[in-house]
Amino acid sequence: MAQSISLLGATYPDVPQVVLPKQGGGTATFTDVTDTTAAAADVASGKYFYTAAGVRTQGTSSGGGGGSGLTKIGTLSIGTISTSSTSAADTGKSLELATSAYSGYDMLICVCHTSTHTNGRHVATIRVVNFSATSSVSTKSSTQIATSTQHWKLSSGGTLTMRSGTTPYGVYVNAATLSTTSPQTLTLTIYQRYNSTSTGTINGSYVLDVYGVKIQELI
Repeated sequence: MAQSISLLGATYPDVPQVVLPKQGGGTATFTDVTDTTAAAADVASGKYFYTAAGVRTQGTSSGGGGGSGLTKIGTLSIGTISTSSTSAADTGKSLELATSAYSGYDMLICVCHTSTHTNGRHVATIRVVNFSATSSVSTKSSTQIATSTQHWKLSSGGTLTMRSGTTPYGVYVNAATLSTTSPQTLTLTIYQRYNSTSTGTINGSYVLDVYGVKIQELI
């Protein structure tokens, strides 16, 4: 926004910016900011802007780049898996998350991975849990496991390859179940399925890491 200013008895209309010489050389630029409309909540946390009054202010928004968008909210030591069965089977392992852990996230990314990466074996599986509805208090009312699953394996030569499909193989999160009692919890159930062509051996020690995703912080 431009302003009319007076300098040494002269009037200069519609001046948006003034550049003045500095003592010792160089110039200093002064820009009119009275048309600024942003508030702290509009600007990413950790970033600064100037208000219409010229006050340097730090933003407070967690969106628009103010956060990473991805937060680790849970982990589970699955332990040793040893099987050659090509049928899906429950490992007997599950991770239960309290409401405070997953509330406020748009989706969860569940990563089952080996603690030691050995050539010729399956090393990781990723499945996504989508929350289909929320209440006014941010508790989730239902979930859905994404139909596509990503699987990674190391070849005998150490090359990492990825396969994506609707049928999960390796060690993976099979279901995400919300309790119907209060306080509400979310249980992630771990399954296993061997497939020599797609994943190689899955024998090994596994860990589940769960990450909460906030879409607004990723855009």
